[in-house]
Amino acid sequence: MPKVSVEHRVKDGDRIQVGGLEIVVWSTPGHADSQLAFQFGNLLFSGDNIYRDEGVGAIDAHHGSDIPSFIKSLERIRDSSIEWLLPSHGPYFRRDPAMIDRVLKRLDGYLHLSDFGTCAIDWPLMKQWEQEIAEGRYPGN
Repeated sequence: MPKVSVEHRVKDGDRIQVGGLEIVVWSTPGHADSQLAFQFGNLLFSGDNIYRDEGVGAIDAHHGSDIPSFIKSLERIRDSSIEWLLPSHGPYFRRDPAMIDRVLKRLDGYLHLSDFGTCAIDWPLMKQWEQEIAEGRYPGN
């Protein structure tokens, strides 16, 4: 990538004037630690937070993903008055709190699965296995 120079840094709540239009900056970490979304009236350019098929941006701790932050960002979107979400990939869609709740439930489950290794906050299966060993339960007994 070619070097770029930063003219102005933005943060959550900043308001950017573009001609007669105002865009509000939202900090929405989760997919990446510095992910931003941009509100324009009742539209939210929502980045990789959520897609119409209930998918979310890739979760990869090695590239800055953080599931608890992802959950907070989606709760913010769910609880907002935004009407339309315009993700970075795929079609736009109407904000649907029930759909976002389903996604939040799934993400909460990821916090406790080995599949998400470095993003998981714990792995209950390991505690179960340690208990089985402590009780002397082994394959075949």
